[in-house]
Amino acid sequence: MCGVVLKSIVRNNILDKLSALSPYEKKRQSVLIQNRLNKILKNESGPWAAYLNLSDEPEIQWDQVSSRIDWLFPRLNNENNENNENLEFRKSAVNFSRSALGFSEPQDGIPVDIKNIRGFLIPGLAFDKHGYRLGRGKGYYDRALAGYSGFKFGVCFETSLCDELPHEEHDIRCDQIVTANQIYTVNKSEGVRKWN
Repeated sequence: MCGVVLKSIVRNNILDKLSALSPYEKKRQSVLIQNRLNKILKNESGPWAAYLNLSDEPEIQWDQVSSRIDWLFPRLNNENNENNENLEFRKSAVNFSRSALGFSEPQDGIPVDIKNIRGFLIPGLAFDKHGYRLGRGKGYYDRALAGYSGFKFGVCFETSLCDELPHEEHDIRCDQIVTANQIYTVNKSEGVRKWN
């Protein structure tokens, strides 16, 4: 319970910092992040999961990051459990509408099994130097990526990068965090962390 309270306090603090960013600064940082993602992913292909941003997340033009990648986007799905929505990821979507959580989600397209997705570009309110992510408190990505062993890239504004975040055992960790100024690589097995 203590972790949940701490997360709530940190979440509110980060949301205050993000709301202080001007539209110009969000756009400037988004372009720099997009350029970094292009360098990281330029030789990749196949299915990769991305996101369509909320107002406090970097806005990325995924087709400009890579035209070789089949971009997938998340959709809330409660078909298997009416009381507990999960994320599914769909390719070849054309029609999008606003989800209950406020993000644009595909209304068509083809669901892709998570084990067939090469990597994930994951938005977050904050990330820390150990690869932990602070989301919006619903645990969608934590549930979706439990046991997933592919690449996980956190994507955030510079102000969202923290030395350490409160986390719980079930919280997923990202392999790299991409911001406007840097790419942060987390070596989970040896505890080595470095900024690029």
